[in-house]
Amino acid sequence: MQAKLKSEENHMKQAVIGVDIGGTNTVIGVFDEASNGNGTSRLLTKRTIPTLKPDFPNKTSHPAIFFDALTRAIEQLAEEAGYAGRISKVGAGVPGRVDPIQGMALGASNLGWVNVPFSDEMSRRLGGTPVYIDNDVRIYTLGEAIAGAGRGFANLIGLTLGTGIAASLFVDGRMVRGSSFYAGEIGHDTVAGEHSPCNCGKRGCLETIASASGIARLAKEAVASGKDTCLRDLEQPITSYDVYQACLKGDSFAQQLFRDVGTTLAHKLMTAIFLLNPEVIIIGGGAASAGEFLLAPIRETIEAQYPALLKRPQVCLGELGDSAGLIGAAAFATRQSEFI
Repeated sequence: MQAKLKSEENHMKQAVIGVDIGGTNTVIGVFDEASNGNGTSRLLTKRTIPTLKPDFPNKTSHPAIFFDALTRAIEQLAEEAGYAGRISKVGAGVPGRVDPIQGMALGASNLGWVNVPFSDEMSRRLGGTPVYIDNDVRIYTLGEAIAGAGRGFANLIGLTLGTGIAASLFVDGRMVRGSSFYAGEIGHDTVAGEHSPCNCGKRGCLETIASASGIARLAKEAVASGKDTCLRDLEQPITSYDVYQACLKGDSFAQQLFRDVGTTLAHKLMTAIFLLNPEVIIIGGGAASAGEFLLAPIRETIEAQYPALLKRPQVCLGELGDSAGLIGAAAFATRQSEFI
């Protein structure tokens, strides 16, 4: 009898889906409804799929191909986890400017999305399941704040360096979104003397330098100009991870590239640091794999500019990897009243 009741209880449980959408890949996670004691649900399984997007410079308000692929992946993963047809809600981190109240992806330059009714489109495809979205870096930082490197801190900056770069701001434990949901878009602040085109339409944005794609671009240009580096020996297109691997081999060009990127990024962060007085700065995303090659120049720049008598903010890597965005998305979906 107890076994039967247990089976019926498990059959009645529903899953929460977390989605972390990046400029290149999208990660999907299935969570059960049981709490881990820190306000998060338990991650059961996850999967990565490509982020399908229009050919630039085309832009769209209805990325139907992506929505269809995401729906299929969510349903398949839920079924494999034993939750076929039993999804209670979905949370998602979406790049760019997001209106979490209306569920709109207002503008994601690296995806070619403009005024996309994300929540409505996905909810309709999932049979009416509620879908909640916010900016992907805010969702990432929420995950780290709940279960990772941001635990115990009320004032923090989260920063992700992937296809693009953006920041998330938590002040006194509350998310800061700004008057038009644009707070944290540090990647589109311009860098003096830089002129490389950005997907946003401007030139010289920080994103063209201090992002995984920016680092790869700088390395490719250096190789093309004849720089002495082991990256010249690569047969495949250079990635930021290749630059990191070159650092480990003692390649002086690669090490200096990360030092320059870290210094440039730190100078851009200083205004936010003085304005917000954060306790910790958490760095994630693909380029964060460089570790101390990137973090050391950031710390050194902050130390050189910050008042000596004040406690400087910690600068550290995120602890949760690609699970941070999933945990944040699931928490955002299940604890709406806390974060809106």
